[in-house]
Amino acid sequence: MMGIHIRRAIKDDIQGIAKVHVDSWKTAYKGIFADEILDNIA
Repeated sequence: MMGIHIRRAIKDDIQGIAKVHVDSWKTAYKGIFADEILDNIA
C-alpha cells in the first residue's frame, strides 16, 4: 500500500496545482457555464 506524504507547496508545484485547479473548474462547471467560457480557462 502506498502512503501519502503531505507537505507545503513549493514553487516547483505551481504548474501542477494550477492544472488541478483548472481541470476541477472544467469538470465541476460543465453544463453550467458555456463550453466557450470553460475552454478559455488557461
